[in-house]
Order: sequence, then structure tokens, then C-alpha cells
Amino acid sequence: MKATVEPAKFATPEECEAAFYAAFRKGDAAAMENVWAADAELICVHPAQAPMIGRAEVMQSWRRILGKSGGVEVGFDCKQRLRGDPLAAHIGIEVIGAPGDEPALVTVTNVYVLTPGGWKMRSHHAGPIHRGLGSSGPRGTMH
Repeated sequence: MKATVEPAKFATPEECEAAFYAAFRKGDAAAMENVWAADAELICVHPAQAPMIGRAEVMQSWRRILGKSGGVEVGFDCKQRLRGDPLAAHIGIEVIGAPGDEPALVTVTNVYVLTPGGWKMRSHHAGPIHRGLGSSGPRGTMH
């Protein structure tokens, strides 16, 4: 008989976040799947890609990313945490390394939801930070 592994229960959004980035760095698709909520409508936006909606599509994208990479050198510098149970949002900068290249900076919003199984990721939205914009941001009309 095959033993079943009990999914990790994260007591805080910070624990869930740490597990997300550990799975990302290790290239561990099973650990990545455990981080995401099982019953919530999930949303994931990778840099320069269209939004993925729903668990099947989101998990397929992570299996594709992690399967190709075997892990990604990534760090997260959280700039702000917002919390209002049952949701929490962490906004910050990912630093993604590549051997011999300048690290890529990505602005990120991670949203967590409190489930009966603990805190789980509900949304991950990542987009590139455009260099050379200066502290005042882009000039001209945005929309």
C-alpha cells in the first residue's frame, strides 16, 4: 500500500512564502503544488506572460518552469505586508540570478488565503522592473 504524505500546514503567510521560495529554488514541483491553495480560484502571472487562472493551468506552468530549470536562484525582499484575515498580501522584489549574468529584478505581489489546512498561496503576480525609469517613474500618459 502506498503511503500518503500529509500536506504541510503553514501557520502564517510568512511560512507559506518561505516554502514557496524554497520550492522555487530547489525546482521541487511537488512542494510547489503543496504551497498553493487546493480549492481557491488561483491566479498566476509570470513576467511578460498572460494570466493563468485555475489550479490546473497554474500548476502546469510551475511544472514547466521547474522541470526545465531544476531550480531557480531566487530571493525575495518583501517591502510591505498587508493582512486582513482570511487574506494576506506581500509586495516586494524578487532577485533572480543567472550564472554570469546581471540578476533580473522582478516586482511581485503574493496573495495568501487562510484555509482549513493553514495559509496557502492564492495569487502570484510577477513583472519585470524596467531599468532607467528613475525614481519618478515613466514620463507621459500611461493609459
